[in-house]
Amino acid sequence: MYKKLILAAVLAVVTILAACGDDRSDKEVVVDAFNSMLEAESYESTSELDFELNGNMNDPMFDQASAMLNDFDFKVDQVYDANQQLQEAVIHFSGSMPPLTLDVEVPFLQNLETQTMYIQTDSIVENLGMFFPLPEEAAGKLLEINLDDFEGEAPEFDQHEMEQKMQQLLADFFEQKDESDFSSDGDEYTVSFNEDDFLYLVEGFMNEFNDLFTDEELAMVEQDLDEAVAELSEVMNIEQLDFSVVVDGDQLEQDSFVMDLLLEDPDSDESVKIYLAGNTTYSNFNEDVEFTIDPENEEILDFEELEQMMMDAMMQGF
Repeated sequence: MYKKLILAAVLAVVTILAACGDDRSDKEVVVDAFNSMLEAESYESTSELDFELNGNMNDPMFDQASAMLNDFDFKVDQVYDANQQLQEAVIHFSGSMPPLTLDVEVPFLQNLETQTMYIQTDSIVENLGMFFPLPEEAAGKLLEINLDDFEGEAPEFDQHEMEQKMQQLLADFFEQKDESDFSSDGDEYTVSFNEDDFLYLVEGFMNEFNDLFTDEELAMVEQDLDEAVAELSEVMNIEQLDFSVVVDGDQLEQDSFVMDLLLEDPDSDESVKIYLAGNTTYSNFNEDVEFTIDPENEEILDFEELEQMMMDAMMQGF
């Protein structure tokens, strides 16, 4: 009894210190911190993803496939600078696909103003060259891709306007949730989700960005979504779906989510359990950030040259 009282007193002191001079509700803290992050001029972040797939399936390949997927590690390091209109990410993923072991690191830089992307090729050639006709001479170069060349007939949209729309969508989402869906422990705030929340965000996205789709595409997506949701509702049980943030004042230091789903076939004894957890840590808000990729001082390989290299490799028997 005394230990519980002491623990409660300590937690109360920590909470009071963390919220000193701040009479905002848990919901308001989450909304303000999220908006602050989206409005940042620059930041660095590291994201990690944990995936686990387990189940009772009659398919003999399921255990082998799930073991392979569960073995993979996935991480993304990101740097963003609004003034320079640059965004860099380094994607790391590693795991085993017996008899092969992969350890891939793909750095890429996007110039948001010119819609140009640069991808370092070394790790791709080293780890994936055996699966695709990627010759050795492609390594050590910086692949340049003009994203406008791949837009085709897709409608144009303004990057900043799209971010503002998404920000408003998420702010509206938090605003419509009940205060009871928000909780806090010190500087960590948790938001609970359910199936209705998921549908709200999907429908909100479709409504906000319907100018990116034709009427026929919208009708098709909505029909497929309705059918998928109806089928999932018969077999899916959401055991946990939470989003949490760690906040210092108005600054978002960390956000994370946990999704734990159980899929059960009502006509058999088969079931699949899916666990997905993500964590992102932020730093250097509105401070000077450094980029590792420098297109002006690296050898550039354009997409047409890469295609020709791959074709020549195929002609030579890969």
